[in-house]
Amino acid sequence: MHFWAYMLQCRGGYLYVGHTDDLARRIAQHEHGEIAGFTSDHRPITLVWSQEFSTRDEAKASEKQIKGWSRAKKLALIREDWERISQLARKKSSPSTSSGKTGEDMPAPKPVYPELVEGLSLLAPHPDKPPLAVTAIRARITAITEHWLTLRWTISGASQIVLPALAGKRRADGLWRQTCFEMFLQLTNSQAYIELNLSPSEGWAAYDFDSYREDMTERPMPREPVCTARVGGDTLIFDAAVPMAGLPPLPWRAGLTAVIEEEGGIMSYWSLAHAPGKPDFHHPACLALTVPAPLSA
Repeated sequence: MHFWAYMLQCRGGYLYVGHTDDLARRIAQHEHGEIAGFTSDHRPITLVWSQEFSTRDEAKASEKQIKGWSRAKKLALIREDWERISQLARKKSSPSTSSGKTGEDMPAPKPVYPELVEGLSLLAPHPDKPPLAVTAIRARITAITEHWLTLRWTISGASQIVLPALAGKRRADGLWRQTCFEMFLQLTNSQAYIELNLSPSEGWAAYDFDSYREDMTERPMPREPVCTARVGGDTLIFDAAVPMAGLPPLPWRAGLTAVIEEEGGIMSYWSLAHAPGKPDFHHPACLALTVPAPLSA
């Protein structure tokens, strides 16, 4: 008999660790909400890591060990980044001061931006607006640095997508009426939020809202976002870089979305999560991603 320790990514970006003697059955139970508790309340879930063991005690010990790890260390495990795991282990075991220096003598801690797992954010089309040929869209934050937030959307089945004509870097309204990629950001404990529209035309827009669809104003940007679309075979990749100086401080609740126009004027609307009713990316239910605050180095 075999046993597994496993890790899930849940709605909101949370990581869940467990163990089982039947991995396929257990994941199906999590997916269908048959296991009451955290995962049933934070679906959809995605299996991001698992390891097989010969005894239940070994699987349980691995589960217990990983549950005690920091989020950064768990993410390194998912990436199989053993060097980073080793660095984090050394950091935890090192003393908080050195050479007899007190806290007053130490320099201010340097912010370390969140470590992000690639390829885990699968968007879903709104059920009332099915696509023509697009089969999957993955959207993810690829990096957060002091200066830039970078994003990537990867679209499979892109042969029928209609792209807007290149128009150069410029602020423009109504980008969402054609193929467009969007991000919504909201500070925790606030009703105010930001809408970013990022277009393959290289156009962009940024708006502030005081609350749900209320009091929209243009949000100033210190530098223009950079938008790049590339088509290869049946895949479209859209990359965007947004200046961090134009965004509020972390942490955020966030939504990654896409409006896709295909031949024949067929429009589909993709999001990490959808609210009941018609497509509405502004709805709080679409803010399904948690982006944590920087850590101290």
